[in-house]
Amino acid sequence: MFTPILGVSFGNITSTIAIVKQDKKSTLEVIANQDGERSINSALSYKQGNEYHGGQAIQQLVRNSKNTIINFRDFLQYEKFSSIPKELLKRCEDSCNLIDIGNDVPGFEYEVETGVSVKKSVIEVTGNHFKQLKLAADDYTSTDFEKVILSVPESFINSEVTSKNLREAAKLAGWNIIQFIGETSAGLLSLTDSKISVEHNIAKDGKDKNVVVADFGGYTSTVTVFAVRNNGIMTNLITKVDNHLGGENFDECLMTSLAKEFESKHKLTGTINDIRSKHKLKQAAIVTKKTLSNVTNAVIGIDSLSQGMDFHTSMNRMKYELTIMQIVNKMSNLVKSTIKEAGLDPLEIDSVVLTGGSSFTPKLNNAISFIFDEDVTSIISLIKGSESQHPDEMNSAGAALQGALLFDDETDELDQLVQHSIDVPHLDTYIGALNASGEIEPIFLKDTPLPSRKIVKLYKQVSDFQLTLYTANVEIKERQEEAGERQARELDEDESDYTDSDDEPEIIRYKVFNKDQLLASAPVKSIGAKGCEVSYEISKEGSLKVVVRDIVSKQVLAKIE
Repeated sequence: MFTPILGVSFGNITSTIAIVKQDKKSTLEVIANQDGERSINSALSYKQGNEYHGGQAIQQLVRNSKNTIINFRDFLQYEKFSSIPKELLKRCEDSCNLIDIGNDVPGFEYEVETGVSVKKSVIEVTGNHFKQLKLAADDYTSTDFEKVILSVPESFINSEVTSKNLREAAKLAGWNIIQFIGETSAGLLSLTDSKISVEHNIAKDGKDKNVVVADFGGYTSTVTVFAVRNNGIMTNLITKVDNHLGGENFDECLMTSLAKEFESKHKLTGTINDIRSKHKLKQAAIVTKKTLSNVTNAVIGIDSLSQGMDFHTSMNRMKYELTIMQIVNKMSNLVKSTIKEAGLDPLEIDSVVLTGGSSFTPKLNNAISFIFDEDVTSIISLIKGSESQHPDEMNSAGAALQGALLFDDETDELDQLVQHSIDVPHLDTYIGALNASGEIEPIFLKDTPLPSRKIVKLYKQVSDFQLTLYTANVEIKERQEEAGERQARELDEDESDYTDSDDEPEIIRYKVFNKDQLLASAPVKSIGAKGCEVSYEISKEGSLKVVVRDIVSKQVLAKIE
């Protein structure tokens, strides 16, 4: 048995579908289509009365590009063809072109049979894509799925036009969209609620955290900073989007490099301007990119690339990484700038989640890891071996888990659920207690949603003490590395023996909490040898209440209101 709500991720390049089983472990399963593809290309192709979908459609690009539809998702943001930016239209210039099919409606015209053309709006094309996804899910589970949670960019959720178009397309496929969920939110949810045992503990250990989710897709990169508080409540602090940065940029760099090498060997020009040659280069670039993400060398072979000439070469990971270096730098800079605009320092980030197909790039992982202190921040990615899902599948997994949560609520009004987050007040500062060393121990972190409650058990506190609470702020300090702290650096595969004895000492950055405004202070008289329990509560209005009890007898030892 399966939860009757399907999780779907709809991307420009690929889509995935996932479901949660109704078993004891609530097993999450990403569903493959009839061709065994779990990451299904968002593509449709038509030839001799047949409709091809997914990977089969992509294979048609070389010989049947004018009847193959790709990169159509982002056109759902527009009601009128005349309002679509020219830059966006270029995404289809080497395949079935987006046109005005009448009355300023954006759509596609293609041949279903020789001499027989049809026109379909972007909504109808999306509906056909959804039908194929529904068919794959229904066939695999022998279930007729009608309700879905759809993972899409945040901007889609906030747009009435896009939401309406998506609902119409889903209706054509026999789906009812119960709820939209942002891609970065879905990616984070896939980890916080996953039953699979992995290294990370984003919400499972009950600790408050700041988490960065970086979704590197085909055309778009999205970075969100979340404050995870109160055992799993996620607050979106900031989201930054670059609609011109993604895996397609990696492909273009590789295609240009391969085309130059081919033309140099055969004394040719204009290879990348020929549509058929361009699609062959594109497919080779994708395979090479994926290969070099797993191994250090790739062999490339393209039959009849141009003018009947074959192309055979090889590329190592170092050359590939030099080729894409500028794109990697832009991606890592997007992460840094998003954290800065959230008013945080990298030392205040506890975890970074890398999702999206482009995140499976070792150089990108290393560049982002370099931003953070490995002793403070954990990088959760497939490269690091700490993800519970493949990065291509995390968004649909998160959507499926959200569907399971809604189903567990047993509500009779799923269709009436709000489609956005709930606005609640948040703390705009840190609140902490003064410890015996005169340092601030944070109790409530900044951006904690209100109301909130924390219980701290002081097992070693058996004598009388003064409980003092302050608002606090974070200060980032620097100090020079001491000789005893230096450790031998691990060698990379291509490095010889290395010694850092002559290196300059490193500058170590660290954070401290500085006390700001005194909130309350009260003496606590201990009565036992087992310690005490301190309960901190902040109301929705921001008023603070503190109760100190004996840990055994529960007798009240002090109270602050």
